[in-house]
Amino acid sequence: MTAATVEDVETAIGRPVSSDAELRQIEWWLSGVEILIQSRLGDVSALDQDVLRYVEAEAVVAKIRRGDSRVSSETVSVDDGSLTRRFETGVQTSDISDEWWALLNPVTGSSFYSTRPGFDADDVQWAVSTPPITSTLSDFP
Repeated sequence: MTAATVEDVETAIGRPVSSDAELRQIEWWLSGVEILIQSRLGDVSALDQDVLRYVEAEAVVAKIRRGDSRVSSETVSVDDGSLTRRFETGVQTSDISDEWWALLNPVTGSSFYSTRPGFDADDVQWAVSTPPITSTLSDFP
């Protein structure tokens, strides 16, 4: 069971679902979005459920709105012959924007490359072995 429902998607897109086929497609995409989130962030029940519901619904709405703009076939013609490849894509990680990923998994701790706000001075005394200066400027041409 996904956090978002078909009704959430209808509210977000601003219209009712137009057919049974579209209803099944939305349910399928909602499941796919949740699987992607789970594969990246782990147990979805540990996430903020309101944020999860919002991200799932918005990702599906974005996919619906993009539906007609994606290439669904490619035709290559050579002389008198042609070859057409038709394809459909499922839910992909790119369907969830970086902003939505950030909502799902906000940064709360230090990052991998964090630095300390201060430092302690070194107590190590290094031995200094500077040779004495034996030449003068007049020794150089």
